[in-house]
Amino acid sequence: MTIIEKLTEDILNDEYFNQLFRKSSLLSAYNQFNILNIDTLSEKELKDILRYADILSNSTNSIARNKAYQIITFLNTNYSNDPIYMTVSKAVYSKLGNFPAIKYLEEYNENNSELPLNRLIEVEAKTLIQQVPGSDKFTFTDAQFELFSSLSNSIEYSFSAPTSMGKSFIIKAFIKKVIKNVPPENLVVIVPTRALINQFAIDLKRELTEALETYKYRVVTNSSVSDLITEEQHNYIFVLTPERLISYLSQENNPSIGFLFVDEAHKIASNKDSRSVTSYAAIEKALKKYGNIKLYFASPNVSNPEIFLKLFNRNSNGNSYKTSESPVSQNLFFVDLLNNKIDYIAGNDNVEMESEEFFSINNSIDDLIKNIGREKNNLIYCNSKNRTINYAFNYSKSLNKIPPNEQSSDIKKAINQIKEYIHPDYYLANLLEYKIAYHYGKLPQLIRNSVEELYQNGDVTNVFCTSTLLEGVNMPTQNIFILNNKNGSSKLEPIDFWNLSGRAGRLSKELYGNIYCVQHSDCEWENKEILHRNAIELKPTVLNRIDRNIQRIEKLLREQEISTPKTEKEILQYIANIISVDTMELQGNREPSPLLKKLIEKNKETIIELAKSKVQDFTIPVSILNSNQSINLSVQNKVFNELLKRHKRGVNIKLPSINQPKFYKVCKRVLDYMFDLYEWKNAEKKLNNPNSLSYYATIMTQWVKGFSLNQIIQQSIEYHNNTNKEIILDYDYNNPIVFNPRDKRHINYVIENVIEDIEYILRFLFEKYFNHYHSIVVNLLGEENAGENWATLLEYGTQNRIVIALQNTGISRHTAIKVYEKCRNSGLIIRDNKLERIDKQLVLQKFRKTSMEYDELIKIL
Repeated sequence: MTIIEKLTEDILNDEYFNQLFRKSSLLSAYNQFNILNIDTLSEKELKDILRYADILSNSTNSIARNKAYQIITFLNTNYSNDPIYMTVSKAVYSKLGNFPAIKYLEEYNENNSELPLNRLIEVEAKTLIQQVPGSDKFTFTDAQFELFSSLSNSIEYSFSAPTSMGKSFIIKAFIKKVIKNVPPENLVVIVPTRALINQFAIDLKRELTEALETYKYRVVTNSSVSDLITEEQHNYIFVLTPERLISYLSQENNPSIGFLFVDEAHKIASNKDSRSVTSYAAIEKALKKYGNIKLYFASPNVSNPEIFLKLFNRNSNGNSYKTSESPVSQNLFFVDLLNNKIDYIAGNDNVEMESEEFFSINNSIDDLIKNIGREKNNLIYCNSKNRTINYAFNYSKSLNKIPPNEQSSDIKKAINQIKEYIHPDYYLANLLEYKIAYHYGKLPQLIRNSVEELYQNGDVTNVFCTSTLLEGVNMPTQNIFILNNKNGSSKLEPIDFWNLSGRAGRLSKELYGNIYCVQHSDCEWENKEILHRNAIELKPTVLNRIDRNIQRIEKLLREQEISTPKTEKEILQYIANIISVDTMELQGNREPSPLLKKLIEKNKETIIELAKSKVQDFTIPVSILNSNQSINLSVQNKVFNELLKRHKRGVNIKLPSINQPKFYKVCKRVLDYMFDLYEWKNAEKKLNNPNSLSYYATIMTQWVKGFSLNQIIQQSIEYHNNTNKEIILDYDYNNPIVFNPRDKRHINYVIENVIEDIEYILRFLFEKYFNHYHSIVVNLLGEENAGENWATLLEYGTQNRIVIALQNTGISRHTAIKVYEKCRNSGLIIRDNKLERIDKQLVLQKFRKTSMEYDELIKIL
């Protein structure tokens, strides 16, 4: 042990140090609530705690380094002009290699103190050595540089770090390095949701513009490459969800993949979501198809990141990294509006603060956000979409509307765009007049982009949001108010809580962020243990279920009923399906899949034999089962045999063309056919009512025919009005209300339902089944004779190949349709019905600079 590490150990265990650390942290805590705290530091105490911070900053221990950072941060508000503080603060941040924090001191504190010569030389050296490749503006922090260096020297790696460390920033820097490799290879970045695809793709294009052009790479956001721009030979960076990666892998002639990055890898261990199994399946299939693929995992706040490499039988020895070191710090508070108490969460201690005066003027959620969050950026977490919208709407009632002459031009533009794109009575347009917005996963892409940009620019200061933040949406903030301790109806897991909390604190804009966990009449925190940070050890969902639910999986393989909640049954059935399909590929000397290896290790060969017997008489090709493991295997085999029988009898099994007259009737007939064929009555809760198919056929017809979202919403409103349709508000199922077109609540009910139905019913459920149907038709008739894949129509909302190609570049459906309409004869270079090139300047000239389309095109083209 070095002298510094021995000193560090002594300091961390020293009672006087811990007293000063606690006193400093409380000084900062009271500042956040504007409560006067008379217990300030004496001159001696200030010098002592600063001396401790300086020593701790020299340690390699991440706990010590965090404490050094926190001390300087705690004292900043009260002592930023103190000469000793000014010198030591800069010296500590420089030793930590935290260049954004130094920049903050210089810009916001006007701290121009000189560093000691040895520190100055060290800073200059770090500035050179730790410079982000290809950038003269950004320098890695020490922790970022250590991680980047390890990544750069590995072909498989898994790392975990706090959310605020900037994991995506490091991945993008690594990608910039990788695309210079010779020979070049294609890359895939897996992100958990569609919402993240667009954000990550836009960031790549903005930050790597020159490198992408120089090394001839294209950023692609969908699984189909056949309609991509083909002016010259190039490689690809695919940004895909797990579902889109599986679709990509199912296509025989797609380019090979050399690198696979899994962002938000902890989703593979999500216990409440069957998509965790989809993530596992997508990665496992990629490794099976491209055996020597280079594999990387990034996750937040995980103590065992090596588990992801082990899951896929990759070498985890020396190929993982974890740190708790954060470039910003967070203050965590528990605000109890029921009992008028504030606890400051200091490590594993809850310190009750003097707060009587505070609660005399702050006795509601609205008061809390308005007074604590005044002139700050605030994210307000709610556990459901409806709560998010309702809280935002109710909060707006406590504020005054910003007069039109004081509204920024960007706010005015966004209000007009949303009214035009969605509906004039859409709540979000109205809320922007109060500098409020809401954000959730299925919000249309263009609207999400607009909300995120307005928030980052400060035009909107309060965003009410759902768990989209847990899925990696990049919206760092000064304050986070957590109004519910659940994610949907399930309890908030520690990994999710700390991932959410990690959004607090914007690197280079402030030194710290604040998290306020609020207890109120709608949310009682029965268990506050989640507020104390402990090691978070993950176990991937597939392994967890095999360890704990093997008997239930066995029952499902025997097609017996099990008594578990619906989501849990879906997960177990999915795993049972994967085991069954994996047994079909055991011929010869093929290596067993990770799941089968786990079963063999547990001496569960009987399960493997049972799974094998379940599928041994199947006639459906294993390649089709492999790409559709979330659909009941017996149903898949039945569908294959039915289509094979029809084909042999000379019956046309291709789906009809979208261009047929009276397409609604065609669509309704096909949905009725699919309902029976795939047994939706038993298989899909959302599709189990055959009477709903008329409605779905209507919006499906409008969607694939290229109707705008505004048109689809307007027609749905007219339908509700003309038929005196009854609707349910606020989950009051016992008291349905007749739709009233003059009631904004009713209008917004229809809007939200249409958006949900397009995103979930059309673009997820229907797309899944139509993809499966088409894959069987291709197998029986060949690609050339298989006809139109309705799944493609549903994914892109069009059959126009040029509009599809435009969407594959990352442009939204809405903008792609508009570009085609305005620019097909000027701006789009088309040959043989394929898009060769886009003339950016000509295309931009066709759109008003105040339009939503222009805003999107300027970022993506």
